[in-house]
Amino acid sequence: MRSTALTLSTATVTALLVCGAPPAAGATAHPAPAPHRALRLLDPPRIVTVQGELNRLTARCPDGSYVISGGFEISGYEIEQTVTASHPTAAGDGWVVSADSINPELLKQLEVIQAKQDAVDNATTDAQREAAQKELEEAQRIAYNMPQRAPVNGAVHAVCSTGA
Repeated sequence: MRSTALTLSTATVTALLVCGAPPAAGATAHPAPAPHRALRLLDPPRIVTVQGELNRLTARCPDGSYVISGGFEISGYEIEQTVTASHPTAAGDGWVVSADSINPELLKQLEVIQAKQDAVDNATTDAQREAAQKELEEAQRIAYNMPQRAPVNGAVHAVCSTGA
């Protein structure tokens, strides 16, 4: 397993805001802070972190501040995991992330199905084949009734500023 993390330094965030870097290609446009709330170097951003299941987890900025950036961390990241959203809240007061993964129990059940299929394929008598086929069908029924996706645990970060 490996760990994937997104970290934003105050200097990087400040440099991007001061330099006015354009949004990345394909980025969703979000409301910009009002001009009177421009980030000052004397007002360093604050990072708020919330941990839990990433099924739409939100890190909210403190009252009187707004989000200027955000990100997430997923411990033990695997190829089967998918981040489906990572963006500011509609109100601009936090960062929201959604992610899920293929259900690990379903993956185990697929291995059981393969073993049952091998038993059907290797049966030498009609009675063995019939018994193995029933076991295969039961394993398939179990897999069919299992949830395909599972929640992912991680952390959401919001980089917040008061703009004062």
